[in-house]
Amino acid sequence: MTLVTNSGPKRIVFLQEQVSQLDEPVYARMHATDPRSCAVVYWNDYGFVRTQSDPETRIVPDFVEHGHSPYPRVWLDRRRMRFREIANAIVSFAPSLVVLADVPARLRWRLASALRGQGVRVALRSDKNHLSDTRSRGVRLAIERAFTQATFDMLAPTSPLTSEYYRWPPRRPAVLFPYTTNACKFRPDEQVQLEARNRVRAALNIPRDAFVFVSAAKFSERENPRQLADSFALVARRKPHTFWLALGDGPLLAPIRDAFAKAENDRVRFPGFVPFRVLQDYLFAGDAFLHFPVIGPWEVSPQDALVAGMALVATESVGSAEVFFKGSERRFLVPVGDVERSADRMEELVTLGPRAAETVGQARSRTADYTVAATASRLLDVAS
Repeated sequence: MTLVTNSGPKRIVFLQEQVSQLDEPVYARMHATDPRSCAVVYWNDYGFVRTQSDPETRIVPDFVEHGHSPYPRVWLDRRRMRFREIANAIVSFAPSLVVLADVPARLRWRLASALRGQGVRVALRSDKNHLSDTRSRGVRLAIERAFTQATFDMLAPTSPLTSEYYRWPPRRPAVLFPYTTNACKFRPDEQVQLEARNRVRAALNIPRDAFVFVSAAKFSERENPRQLADSFALVARRKPHTFWLALGDGPLLAPIRDAFAKAENDRVRFPGFVPFRVLQDYLFAGDAFLHFPVIGPWEVSPQDALVAGMALVATESVGSAEVFFKGSERRFLVPVGDVERSADRMEELVTLGPRAAETVGQARSRTADYTVAATASRLLDVAS
């Protein structure tokens, strides 16, 4: 067991497997505001920095984000430490609330039973919803809902879609704990954004006055890069001063890149995998964000793009877009595989030019509850 930063009693303990660049700023902010507010127990086989390659891209993801302050955290080696060690590590902080996240369901249930038996409240953090490929149906769903409501004192959903999935009763405690966007990172001063925009465009030989679409996706079947490529190819023929900045890597990158080269289309840029710590600079270089996965129960990159001030087109399978788009904005939700529809929406944005981002202004305002600051504030209220 490895202990980092100070120990002592904490009001909330979070248990999770993956170290997340989206969660760490929340924990750091909570700790900076109230040193007794939280601690995190990580249960995995790599420690605090990921070392395993992504199964779709075969690349070790570089999610290290600098700049946030430390927070109390413990690493338990999953290869050697099981139920008793995990329970002891949690109880050592004498918490009043434990939030169980991305650990196996059976472990969550055992821990919830043991901790509640000691008078500790237990919350389930989940992103499961009707778009998940692991969703239950029929009788299994009814059983899952009943069991979840009986096992946990509180729900910490990543979005309202999860609350709907579990049919969590309104009278029961719940706290929104989303995959957050750091507004300080994705919405800095306008001068910072402009300098990054010009710098990236110059480095990639993109004219300053071009309309640029940006995507950040694995080049894998699930993330559907072919619809991105086919849609842009249509738009490029009709709108000559447009570019596509296609971030990411994966098995489908080479054939898509070769297809554009064969078509002599020189308005696509393939920078490859971009570390999260510099992702915002590439978003600032663009005007509209595209996200067309086949399955996307939440998908945080469209949320980041909205916070960064971009327009957005997404497939109907993207949970974040489903939540944020209301009314007329929902025309920017397109069916998976419908190249003509997605190209039409993209052309609409190109025609609007500098005013394209105004099409999703209300959706942008709805991201306010999904920022690091808002989430840390809610969790601190629960911890008080």
